[in-house]
Amino acid sequence: MVQLRQQLALELMREADVATVQEIEREIFATPWPRNAYYRELASRASAHYMVLRQEGLVETPSGYRAPDLDPTMIGYGGMWRMYDEAHVTTIGVRHDLQHRGYGRIVFAGLVQAAYDMGAKWVTLEVRTTNENAMRMYEGFSFKVIGRRKGYYTDNGEDAVVMWSDSIHSPRFRKAYEENLERIEADVRGLRRDLITKGE
Repeated sequence: MVQLRQQLALELMREADVATVQEIEREIFATPWPRNAYYRELASRASAHYMVLRQEGLVETPSGYRAPDLDPTMIGYGGMWRMYDEAHVTTIGVRHDLQHRGYGRIVFAGLVQAAYDMGAKWVTLEVRTTNENAMRMYEGFSFKVIGRRKGYYTDNGEDAVVMWSDSIHSPRFRKAYEENLERIEADVRGLRRDLITKGE
């Protein structure tokens, strides 16, 4: 039997996507962003980059989706800000029923690609101290822990671990990024696998 590769697409987030992004956030985060925060971010395309990961083709509506306008094709989303030479990951999430299947890696690879496209030199992010799976994934992209923000998360006062990349143009980072692209077992429209062979 021939197994077909999953068809996925990374696309820019639109205002019409915000309701579904919020539904996913309510599933996975104790304090989701308010809707107007996303609208503000989407209006700042010069300094902000937000994307969604969708499954292409026929998709069943997940149980528990409460509103008819929610998009069952959306798997996850992510966003970042560009501040001078730095790209700062602001949010990343995958639907609860689809976690631990490699979709977070795809979204994060899309954010790294956006950092290259935006002309950034480094990428930084915060992650909960208890989110060991995410920390391992970021370390697989050659991110390092450089500090801790005490009581960063307002829902429970949990600390945040601060992680930074090497220069995203360094051979070490590019190698780790390429290895992560090779681990993605899906055809993802919008994710350029030849990015690092093009040079700076």
